[in-house]
Amino acid sequence: MKQKLTAALTLVSSLLIAPAALAHAGHDHAHWSSSMIHLLWILPAVAALGLAITMYRRKKSATQSDSK
Repeated sequence: MKQKLTAALTLVSSLLIAPAALAHAGHDHAHWSSSMIHLLWILPAVAALGLAITMYRRKKSATQSDSK
C-alpha cells in the first residue's frame, strides 16, 4: 500500500512541477553561446548515463564472480 501511495504522490508532484519548469523565457537559439548552453545541459545527463552503465557492469561482474 505504501508503494502505491508513494508512486501516486510522485506522479502527481511531477505533473504539477513539470509545467512550471518548462514555463521559462528561454534563450535565443541563434546566439553564439547557445551551443555551449545546450552542451552544458546535456553533459550531466551523459555523465549520469555513463555512471549507471558502469554501476550495472560492476554489479553484473560481481554477481557472476560470486556464482563461480
